[in-house]
Amino acid sequence: MTNIHFPKLSDYDPVTSAEGALDPLGLYAIADSLAMRLVPGMRERMSHPRFLTAMAVGNGFTRQYDEDVLAADGQSEPYIVYEWHVVEGIIRTRGKDPQLSGLPGTLKARDCLRDGLSLSAPRYLKTATVFGFHGVYRLLADNLDIIKNGYLGENGYQLLSIWEKEQDLTGFVNGDGGPGLSRRQQLQAAMTDALKKGSIDRSGTWEGWNFFGNHLFPNAIPPLERDMLKRFLLSQKDSSRAQVIRFLVSDKGKKTFQIAKSERVFHKALMPFVDEETHHLIETIAAYETFSRILQDALDDCLAAMTHQHGRISPRELATTPGCQNAYKRVPAMFNALADRLEPYSQTVRFTETFGTLAENTSAELWIQLLFDHHVRIQRQKPPHGKNAWFERFDDGSLVIRAGYRRTAGGHHDTEYVHSYRTNSLLSFAIDLGMIL
Repeated sequence: MTNIHFPKLSDYDPVTSAEGALDPLGLYAIADSLAMRLVPGMRERMSHPRFLTAMAVGNGFTRQYDEDVLAADGQSEPYIVYEWHVVEGIIRTRGKDPQLSGLPGTLKARDCLRDGLSLSAPRYLKTATVFGFHGVYRLLADNLDIIKNGYLGENGYQLLSIWEKEQDLTGFVNGDGGPGLSRRQQLQAAMTDALKKGSIDRSGTWEGWNFFGNHLFPNAIPPLERDMLKRFLLSQKDSSRAQVIRFLVSDKGKKTFQIAKSERVFHKALMPFVDEETHHLIETIAAYETFSRILQDALDDCLAAMTHQHGRISPRELATTPGCQNAYKRVPAMFNALADRLEPYSQTVRFTETFGTLAENTSAELWIQLLFDHHVRIQRQKPPHGKNAWFERFDDGSLVIRAGYRRTAGGHHDTEYVHSYRTNSLLSFAIDLGMIL
């Protein structure tokens, strides 16, 4: 099939900044909670289900270390050390493969190889426990009973068994005799040396690198392993996740998303094919995204107006922007109904506490000041010590945009979702698992 709408994935290495450049209005937390209700275990950055297999393989021998064991750097747990080997091994052996995509830490590994170095904590992802593949896929591994609380679940054992058999590595999982035993010992020795050194301790000529490229390449899954992963994803046939996947891989669902490239359009087409509970959830998502778009457009219009002003601008002037004119009228009118709609998902209290001040019926000029106060409060609450607002505010109430947030265009002023509800991730999974050809 041509023209598939693939997810756009960046390298897994977020920049830490005092600016707080993400989620300026605090909209993300509720959207993320709703997304997790719709497709449990799935995260936005997920792209390839074979990382679940890589996690199961690593867990099979990293759990041999005591829970308090760390590498010589004093911070890296055995599973992170294993992850270094997976990433460096794939880049060393399959780095030029045109299929390769979605591997966290790719740029870091390439930089190390270019400089003649090996991966270690300082040379890997800044927050590897979150943005490495273990961090990204951990929730799904738990949800699918592949790895729970750090140990292999029942499905994890099944997955390892079928992987071992299909890869002709008998003996790898249990350490019994067979062609997999020597591989296991080889990797275990590399792990032990890396833990002692605090970095990978194998040269580029190490034969063990081929294990990762040959047996754990994330962008090609052998048939038996693929069928098992597919079965895990669809095992709860009445779950909302299974309902979304079944529609996505159907002719109608595939065509809808391929043409529209819109989750709102896809969800509207999906609703006749789901149960009542999932139908209500999708309607709630659509309503919350309308609310989110209105607020985001109001802020974005103000940022654009501040940029064009080239100096101080008053709230009165900002209140004339289309986004503000739309928001101050619509947000109070829709607030209570949306709060009630969020109640089944335990988000009503969070919603009212976070956005309650914006529900006041007031003038456009006063409402836009409430929006600015809301933004400042959201930024101050961000961990670990708060973030700066996107503008400077003066005693007379006028504002100047800070340099990093200047923009020439305002809000989108459309109905598209502000947040992701994992359809791109599910599409990538479905393609890898042969559910979409």
